[in-house]
Amino acid sequence: MEKIFKRARQAERQVVRRAKLREHRERIRTRIQVRDELRDASREHKSNMELARKIRQERWEMGPIAPRRQIGVNGYGLLQRTVHFDPSVDGQHTPKRDLVVKRCAWAGGPRRLNLAVGDRVVIMDGVDKGRIDHIETIDTTFGTVTLRNIHKAAHLSALQEMTSLSSLPIPIDAVRLVYPVLDPETGVMKDTIIHQLKGTAANMKSENMTLARWDHGKRWDRFVPGANIVIPWPEVEAPNHRTHDCDTVRSQVESRSFFYNLLSPPMPPAVLDELRNKYSKFRTRHEDWYIAKKEHEATAKSRRNELLKEMQTPSDEARIRRDALNEAKGEPQLTDEMLEKLGEIIAQTKAVSLKDSGVSEVEKSQ
Repeated sequence: MEKIFKRARQAERQVVRRAKLREHRERIRTRIQVRDELRDASREHKSNMELARKIRQERWEMGPIAPRRQIGVNGYGLLQRTVHFDPSVDGQHTPKRDLVVKRCAWAGGPRRLNLAVGDRVVIMDGVDKGRIDHIETIDTTFGTVTLRNIHKAAHLSALQEMTSLSSLPIPIDAVRLVYPVLDPETGVMKDTIIHQLKGTAANMKSENMTLARWDHGKRWDRFVPGANIVIPWPEVEAPNHRTHDCDTVRSQVESRSFFYNLLSPPMPPAVLDELRNKYSKFRTRHEDWYIAKKEHEATAKSRRNELLKEMQTPSDEARIRRDALNEAKGEPQLTDEMLEKLGEIIAQTKAVSLKDSGVSEVEKSQ
């Protein structure tokens, strides 16, 4: 058994050593990736600045006949690659956290954003200012949203023959929620732009806290500060998943199919073997029959070695005694006489070498 335990410890050390090497390589790979991303971001920012200067010059010199370079206006815009709504932030590089918090400030912040897919919003800035549409996706990492029908741009394909429309991201601070509110003067419901939204506190145990498994997750009451208006979340239809014969339905997962008492393992032995891999080289706990088998093999091996010792020849016995004497003597030590003798031999050898090479003592001293 000691041999098996030694093998397991050796395997663990090898795994740790390989993990350290893998971590070192991953750290180098991450450093190279970050360097490349920073270089690409710098190049893209430079190209955006050059394009902005070119557009400004064209507008100044050409006036109304300048080419329309805006995106999302009646399908006139055409892009070869996706760019962010805000030219100061690249579409593929994560912006600073302060910028994301600033964008989501009016809606409660990125951690508890009071917006959801399906909300009606109006664009407050840009070429599509004043247009209303529903939210298609929300990206809290960049602090942007995409809309269903508007603010799209055409993209050229690889063959420069076909084009396709795709939604462009809009910063959250460039949109506002639109919700019908009752006008106290006329008594008519009309769409109202909500400029600020807040939600219940994160540590408050609200009775209206709900959990929608399929889409929204945890939701809370969102309201308009300064007004007694609670804005409900958009309705979400529960997905209708079709169950096949190979699927395991929820009722089967939650039903109890294995019963055990205090004298039996918590799961069938076959499941234990699948979880811990009974043939793994890292295994240190073994069954009683396996331990007894290995101990019997070790006992048989020791008896065989004893029998071999009884069958030794005189030469074997002399060799064993000689090895024991050499081991008792220990490592040999150099005495002063030996060191002096070694110095003399080295000096003589050096002198002969210099004589053979034709170097005299005078040249050697110089």
